[in-house]
Amino acid sequence: MRTDIREDQDWKTLLSFLPEGLTELAFSTGAIQRAREVRTGEDLLRLNLVYGDDEMSLRQVSAWSRSNGIADISDVALLKRLRLSGPFLKQIASSLLGQVSVPGSALRAVVLDATTLSRQRSRGSDFRVHVSYELSTGRVSGVELTDASEGERLTRAVAGEGDLVIVDRGYQGRAPLAEVRQSGAHILLRFHPGSLPLEAPEGLRLSPLRAARSLSIGQTLDIPVRTVPTKNAPAVQGRLVVLKKTESQAQKDLKRLKQRAKEDGRDIGEDALQASRFVFLFSTLAQEQADARQILEIYRLRWQIEMLFKKVKGIVSLGETAAKDFALCEAMILSQLIVLLLIQAYESAFFPWGYPLRRPQPLALVSG
Repeated sequence: MRTDIREDQDWKTLLSFLPEGLTELAFSTGAIQRAREVRTGEDLLRLNLVYGDDEMSLRQVSAWSRSNGIADISDVALLKRLRLSGPFLKQIASSLLGQVSVPGSALRAVVLDATTLSRQRSRGSDFRVHVSYELSTGRVSGVELTDASEGERLTRAVAGEGDLVIVDRGYQGRAPLAEVRQSGAHILLRFHPGSLPLEAPEGLRLSPLRAARSLSIGQTLDIPVRTVPTKNAPAVQGRLVVLKKTESQAQKDLKRLKQRAKEDGRDIGEDALQASRFVFLFSTLAQEQADARQILEIYRLRWQIEMLFKKVKGIVSLGETAAKDFALCEAMILSQLIVLLLIQAYESAFFPWGYPLRRPQPLALVSG
């Protein structure tokens, strides 16, 4: 996006992609309580985005604001405004997201994944950004920001009839699977054989690893299964699809597995070593909707969200937040996510005049 929010003309262009009523929103969320230094929601958002760009300190943003006639505000007062901006920024980010229909497609394929962020000089992860990403359109369709203690959950996906939610091994759990399936959405999950208890349709317990051991390279296992029901989770009907990896890929993945185990201070069991040679998928799609090869190809497209996270961090520096308190960090990260969503909207839109119209404009009368 060849724009600079510090330039007035570029800022006016970007405002056309944002919802109306930003001032009312700022007051209703408590981001502005009295119209003193910062009087409008547009100005408050701009200050957040400029600071969130992570190139200027609070004192520098304050000086820039005064010199450009935006707000005569000290760095201390600016800090207070930014720290109160979280709910305001969340609603703006939500407004930039939208359900995107895919013409000619029976299912809306959505990848759900998360990435962690750290403050400077932090010894661990401080935040987690949960992202829903539409494969068919290449668009972010959902964002949720939490602290790092909140893990990945399948139910974070806003999904329903006509959706296919694609997730990796961090999203296992029979109760979330059942909840998402009851919403009408389909699921495609990569899983650890020991973490998702499965049984045959007649109720006999099934070992995915034992079933996969006879596979050769290029062969796929595709059998009907269901999750073992619990008190809180009814059985979910689906299919077990397994593919054996090449020796080189298996060794590469095994190396990563051993490294993670070493970092966590744990041993790897024999079953885990054997399971690392296969890809195990559980899907609720029926055979007529997708055969085993199609299911594997759909899952393979999940790598796109990894590219998205790299793009996000490259464009808006999500991993380099310098703020020391949670509220300010939250405002910075949300500001950067808004920049990402504006980039998405800007790059995907085509207007001969360069921006969308907020409302029908009156015809200028020409006297003559």
